Amino acid sequence: MMPAAGGGQFMRTGEKIRLPDDVTMGYIIEHLLKKPLTVVNQFHSHLEPMKFIRRELLKDQISFSYSSNNIIKLEGFDILRDPTRFLSLHCLLFPYFDFCPR
Repeated sequence: MMPAAGGGQFMRTGEKIRLPDDVTMGYIIEHLLKKPLTVVNQFHSHLEPMKFIRRELLKDQISFSYSSNNIIKLEGFDILRDPTRFLSLHCLLFPYFDFCPR
């Protein structure tokens, strides 16, 4: 991995392929080092639409992404108070916190 990513090579590769760091890491591993990556459906990229993750599956996810037009579809706090929906997600997962609506 060091020859492909060490000593500034990671940054140079990312600049060359002009993609985000997570994609650069995948590119180095799979294309340069020829090692297959494992697909984990519960790990979400910022390139994936979050609105399609079903409510009943939210608790099983490893990661989420966010951008102003890419948020999970979840009822909860008012959208002005919680535009990212992460506060609403937190209360879905941990409803016993005082600030969570009951």
